[in-house]
Amino acid sequence: MNCLTQRQLIAYMEDRLSPVIKRNVESHLDHCIHCQHQLEQWIDELHQTEETMWEDSLSANMDQKIIQMLSPHPVRVLNPATPSHQPPAWKQRSITIMKKMTLAAAALTVVVSGGMLVSPTFASYVNAAFTNSPIGKADPVVPVSNNILQKSGDSGIEQAAKKGFVQTVNVSATDQGITFEVKEVMADPLRISIAAIVKDKNGKPMDSFLSEMIRRDNKEQVITIKDKQGNVLKPVESSANEVTRKPNEDWHNVMYTDTGYMSLSRELRSYFDDISEIPDELIVEFNIKQLDDIKQLDDIKGNWKLSVPVDMKKAKAATKTHEINKTYTTPQGLQLDVKQMTFAPSGVEMVIDRSTTDNQRKEYSYELVNEKGTVVAAWDSKTVIREASKQNNVIKHLKWDHSRSTENGTRDFHYFQPIDASQSLTFKLGSVYTEEAAKLNAKLDANRLEKKEVITAEDQGDQFTFKKYQKDPKAIVDVEGYDGHHRVNDDGTTTKLEGYDLAFEATLSPDTAAMGPYQYWTITNETGKKYEDIDYLIDKTEYENDRAIFGGSIFLENLTTLPKQLIISSEKRMVEHKNVEWEVPIYAGK
Repeated sequence: MNCLTQRQLIAYMEDRLSPVIKRNVESHLDHCIHCQHQLEQWIDELHQTEETMWEDSLSANMDQKIIQMLSPHPVRVLNPATPSHQPPAWKQRSITIMKKMTLAAAALTVVVSGGMLVSPTFASYVNAAFTNSPIGKADPVVPVSNNILQKSGDSGIEQAAKKGFVQTVNVSATDQGITFEVKEVMADPLRISIAAIVKDKNGKPMDSFLSEMIRRDNKEQVITIKDKQGNVLKPVESSANEVTRKPNEDWHNVMYTDTGYMSLSRELRSYFDDISEIPDELIVEFNIKQLDDIKQLDDIKGNWKLSVPVDMKKAKAATKTHEINKTYTTPQGLQLDVKQMTFAPSGVEMVIDRSTTDNQRKEYSYELVNEKGTVVAAWDSKTVIREASKQNNVIKHLKWDHSRSTENGTRDFHYFQPIDASQSLTFKLGSVYTEEAAKLNAKLDANRLEKKEVITAEDQGDQFTFKKYQKDPKAIVDVEGYDGHHRVNDDGTTTKLEGYDLAFEATLSPDTAAMGPYQYWTITNETGKKYEDIDYLIDKTEYENDRAIFGGSIFLENLTTLPKQLIISSEKRMVEHKNVEWEVPIYAGK
């Protein structure tokens, strides 16, 4: 089986797979780190939505009443039968979060494989449950409204659509009776969003998706952006991993199962040193050779080519850049130059240059505060775990790395949902994260590991435990071909990997940044031999009393015979310096 696509995960969560395929999907999730991470991202987003949107909105037992009434309905994952064993962590968390999210039935939003599924259809299940009237699965219906992006985009896209920045294009290509059609485009100097649909010969939305857009093993360029003269646009600064970089991974994919529409979006800023360089007209070209049929879990081969014209003039005229140029050097040696702030129809861009006096890794967080003291936006390092992150009002899923090298350091680009430009704003620096010396030296005796003993280590208040990893004997039974660690090959097949598993848990001190400590770990044996092929599967991230907690397993590929000792050491760690006091007015309002 290939790594799971967005559509497959949606179908799994909506209980639309056959028992055999469902079992295969669950087994794949048991063993595929990549797909587990995608599902974890989904679950984290659900959890965050549940916390921020629906806290204290209903009585304590209302969710249970809804779930109980939902039992006759198709979404059986919401109220599963009592299992004879404890589900794996990914499945247990998904069940728990999905139960909580029934409170948000009128506007359920979930994220899969970096994508979003907005399903008003789910509200029908809840409504039918209250009336004791189970509903069947009907074919999705094309919405009557012509303004798709206004209803399906994030808050920035929605605001831009309301202000008239959505362009209706209605460009299509048909092959083998299947039509791929681009309906709308919203583009400003920060990003572009496209609403498209795949329809069968009768004009009904198909339960299919652009597999090339979401598969890790894709090789071909599906979407290309050109200028009016036909010149292909390329990022100003190519990725250091250009050879391994997938040609479509910067496009974020969103599928709406209630309407059959999908949206495809990405940032535009990386193509230009300066916003003023963006041309008045762009062309987005699609070259699609296969679609993914979720019902058959198979591909539809074909040839769908089309060009989408994009007029940038109106959005460019509405985009305003405010120069700031405020500089500060923190006591930790981090120099920040807050350069400029750009207000565009779909969002706000902050540009900040940073450099250090000692060439050590340093990161930071900050808030944008209005004259009333209200935080209207906040940025935090992307490596801080979600439970500890200070981010607020950030545009998610822009897949650019948000940075570019400069002569003296790095230029950071941060994106927020639209901010009212009539208010005055102050920049307030929050935390500074610095790379400091560490002395972790955990010596894991092979005999103790084989006896299943727990081995502990400590460094500067950081506490670590290690033991031999053992799979829960009550976990879901594996299907043939997925009985261990596997590598997914380019052709979709898998290769079983031999190696050794360790379980670990790390509880960091209050001053250690809530970033994975294992990023600095070196693993050797007693003779100094270094093990290079290592995978970390993290299934626990928590933040309590200013202490980050990580847990998971370490897989050492090709280690079939244990040495006398495994030595896990680290010479660096990330430290958080909280409440670094610097604030400066950056915008006076209109």
